[in-house]
Amino acid sequence: MRYKNTKTGAVIDSPFKITGDNWEIIDTEGVLYNQKGEVISGDQEVPEEFIEEEINLEEMTNRQLEEFAKEHKIELSTNDKRNKSTRIEAIAKAFE
Repeated sequence: MRYKNTKTGAVIDSPFKITGDNWEIIDTEGVLYNQKGEVISGDQEVPEEFIEEEINLEEMTNRQLEEFAKEHKIELSTNDKRNKSTRIEAIAKAFE
């Protein structure tokens, strides 16, 4: 079953029943239920599931690294732009 935390917006899948004031059940069609099983809304957007992707920053050029940082809203300082290794370090640190 999929649950959504109304306080944080977090969505999790669990084979176990999640209880608590802030948890609501979402079915596979995106319909939102409260803990009593009552339909709250069918218009709720369910966030896309996170898909982990492996990216090799070492294979990218300096320009590609800067574009990658820009696409992921990572601001590179002047120090970060000194060379390729400092760019990679700044990008990797942003994802920690």
